[in-house]
Amino acid sequence: MNLFAKPERRALADDASPMPQLPGRFIMGFWHNWPSSPGNGYQRGQSADMALTDIPEDYGVVAVAFMKGAGIPTFKPYDMSDEAFRAQVAELNRQERSVLISLGGADAHIELHAGQEGALAEEIIRLVETYGFDGLDIDLEQSAISAADNATVIPAALKRVKDHYAAQGLHFIISMAPEFPYLKPDGAYAAYLAALDGYYDFIAPQYYNQGGDGVWVDELNMWLAQSDDEHKEDFLYYLTDSLIHGTRGYLRIPADKFAIGLPANVDAAATGFVRDPEAVFGALSRLEAAGNPIRGLMTWSVNWDGGRNAAGASYDWGFIADYAPLLEGGAEGERPAAPGNLRASEAGEDFVALNWQAPVGVAQYRVYRDGQAVGLTTSTSYRDNGLRPGMDYRYQATALDEAGRESLPSNSVVAHTEGGGGEPDFPEWWNGHYYQVGDGVSYQGRRYQCLQAHESNPGWMPDAAITLWRLI
Repeated sequence: MNLFAKPERRALADDASPMPQLPGRFIMGFWHNWPSSPGNGYQRGQSADMALTDIPEDYGVVAVAFMKGAGIPTFKPYDMSDEAFRAQVAELNRQERSVLISLGGADAHIELHAGQEGALAEEIIRLVETYGFDGLDIDLEQSAISAADNATVIPAALKRVKDHYAAQGLHFIISMAPEFPYLKPDGAYAAYLAALDGYYDFIAPQYYNQGGDGVWVDELNMWLAQSDDEHKEDFLYYLTDSLIHGTRGYLRIPADKFAIGLPANVDAAATGFVRDPEAVFGALSRLEAAGNPIRGLMTWSVNWDGGRNAAGASYDWGFIADYAPLLEGGAEGERPAAPGNLRASEAGEDFVALNWQAPVGVAQYRVYRDGQAVGLTTSTSYRDNGLRPGMDYRYQATALDEAGRESLPSNSVVAHTEGGGGEPDFPEWWNGHYYQVGDGVSYQGRRYQCLQAHESNPGWMPDAAITLWRLI
């Protein structure tokens, strides 16, 4: 196949032939190309077997999992003919929904070598022409990300494919779904983002299965871990903020090319399920208030969203039911916008002074300390009195409009009151010791505080293990 010759019109002119444009805001779900089995979930539930046409219409983007295999990876429907599968893609395209083929998966062994760019591009085009795919999602994990020449061959092939369809007036979508720890300047996905800059349409980082990994936030003076349910909204907000600005040790992905990846329920992933959807709406509202609205959400997976738990109760499409309101134009709905940039401007032994930025159309504000409402004010500042010395207090604020509707919470801020004793001890760091969060140590004349519980070893010294220790 000559990828640079003027292409002829696609042979199959049916409803799977067009490539629908991505909507301004969307929810993407992965679809399993394999049969489910009893107890295949992390909590022993079972995913559902379903046709593409059974997926609720609010899933505007569907990623078919997976294109994989030794040599040049490929795809074949597991339970139907090529024609039947294409007919299902055609039905989704009629509804202006995009269907991508996803390359990789957790168990995929993909190893490509220099010189195979053309062969990979030809296979992708063959799959598009056979099944009607509208694009490709890179979902390489673990060793497959950097195996052999994958990081150069795959982007080069995708550029050829995108250019091939652009010459026909068609927009071939390129996306990626990396685990977020790989999105650092020295991370395994850095080469893919750099090579496909200007070609990729969106990135949907996986915010799940990473346990204690996360982001250090100076403003909060704390480590926000993916597995920390108590601070889930802050984790979602600050990690996304870090990625869209390229700060706090992460690569930059523009907000208009960003979707957050979350598991559909507790059976879909080991960690990362958001138990309270308000944490998602709160984080997205804060991103919007800061002028950085993102494109939407991704979930693993539609089969889990329609699956059952270990007791046999249906999950009943809970993920799409919770988050479909995002598709209606914003994260805030009928509520007023949340206060912006909450900060502690002063702290004494028995008080904390707070202030924030005012959103539009607000009558008054409610201040929360450690999750409990402590006061109302019409001002954009508040002084919380009667506190104990030497204590940490966490604050958030909400806005109320004239009808009494309350906004989602602002960002949270931790304030420390003065007094109450001296600093914690900082004994010398030593190898083979189990450190807990908050422990202090001294190392080579400097003081550090532990961010994640761990047993020390010679490779995790405080000056090198920046995810485990914070210089103070």
